[in-house]
Amino acid sequence: MRRLGDAVRDGVLSPFVHHWVTARVVGEENLTNLTSPALFIFNHCDDFDVPVLYGALPRAVRRRLSIATGSNIIDEHAVLAFIVRFCYAGFSFARNTPARASLTYVGELLSSGRHVAIAPEGELSPNGELADFKGGIGLLAVTLGVPVIPVRIDGLFGTVPLHAKWPKKKSRVTVRVGEAMTFARSERYRSATNQLRDAMLAL
Repeated sequence: MRRLGDAVRDGVLSPFVHHWVTARVVGEENLTNLTSPALFIFNHCDDFDVPVLYGALPRAVRRRLSIATGSNIIDEHAVLAFIVRFCYAGFSFARNTPARASLTYVGELLSSGRHVAIAPEGELSPNGELADFKGGIGLLAVTLGVPVIPVRIDGLFGTVPLHAKWPKKKSRVTVRVGEAMTFARSERYRSATNQLRDAMLAL
């Protein structure tokens, strides 16, 4: 089923996205030596950011990538939920407390050998600017001890505005992949969260 979803994504959805978005990837060499499951964090700037993220990552990475998707999206939009689950290995992630079950599931996915991508802002940016990160990303980074790779998507905002049913413009996008970051178990969660946001801002 996963292979079928990958085929539909790469053969149907990706060409549609590429019609609207021309993407340039910078920093892909930072993934060359990635041998263990990693947590990818990205800025949530547009409804197209997940397909763009997928397209920017090497095949070996995206074949094992699952996307954390807001539980409200999964619960309230049946068609979109199906697409996210089937084509992007999406799973429901609680945006509000209690979120312990969601955090535990992320750990289980990583332990099974899958990469996980998550938007630490928790919701779509209303203006394209990077918002504050939720504290859960620092907790994940510290307690799981896996590499965390910041990915920043520039130029995509407004391609598919919030609640829009169709793209509104064609965009030229730059996807910047940062170096992997790891944190000691003694690191404070809030400090890790701030460091990850600073790293994304610096890309």
